[in-house]
Amino acid sequence: SKDGLLFYRKLAEESGRYLVPGGSLLFEIGYDQGEAVKELMEKHGFSEVRVTKDFAGLDRVVSGLWYE
Repeated sequence: SKDGLLFYRKLAEESGRYLVPGGSLLFEIGYDQGEAVKELMEKHGFSEVRVTKDFAGLDRVVSGLWYE
């Protein structure tokens, strides 16, 4: 995928099959991928999705909870 999100897309789409309710999915991301990965997770049913910054102030982790 030309947008660099292929693996994030695949994992966000399929991980719900393997997570228990309340389970977490966390991705380490590139500094410019936070919003796109957040949107992918929300699209695939994750709740409380957030982007966390590293000590340099750059987006570094996107996390969400699975309840479906």
